[in-house]
Amino acid sequence: MLKIVIVAALATAIFGFPSFRDRFPNGYAVPNPCPEGGNWTAAGHFNESGGGPANPFGVDFLTEGFQWTVKLCNLDSDQDGKSNGEELGDPTCAWTPSNGFKVSAPTGHPGICEPLDAPACVNQQKVC
Repeated sequence: MLKIVIVAALATAIFGFPSFRDRFPNGYAVPNPCPEGGNWTAAGHFNESGGGPANPFGVDFLTEGFQWTVKLCNLDSDQDGKSNGEELGDPTCAWTPSNGFKVSAPTGHPGICEPLDAPACVNQQKVC
C-alpha cells in the first residue's frame, strides 16, 4: 500500500505541473527573477522546481479552477504593480489555451514580486 501512495505522489509531482503550464500564456517561459536567470519551472510555487507553498499566483490560479481567466489575467497576484497578463505577455487578456492568440514575451513572474529588492517586495518570502 505504501508503494502505491509513493508512486501516486511521484506521478503527481512529475506529471501535474507541466499540464498546468499549458493553461496560462508563456507557461514554459516564466522568467526566473533570481540572479541566475533562466525560466521558472513551477510558476505557482515559491520553489522554482515546484512543491512547497504556493505563491500568490498559484493561489489565484487554484481559485480560478486552474484556468487562465480574464479575472486571473487582470489580477496583480504578486502586488508588484503589473497585472498577471502584463507579466505573462497577455496584457489584453485575449489568450486561451485553444485560440492560438499570439502573446508577447513575458516581462516578469506573476507570483513573485519583482524586482526582488523593490520596496513593495521586501516582505515577500525569500526565493533566491
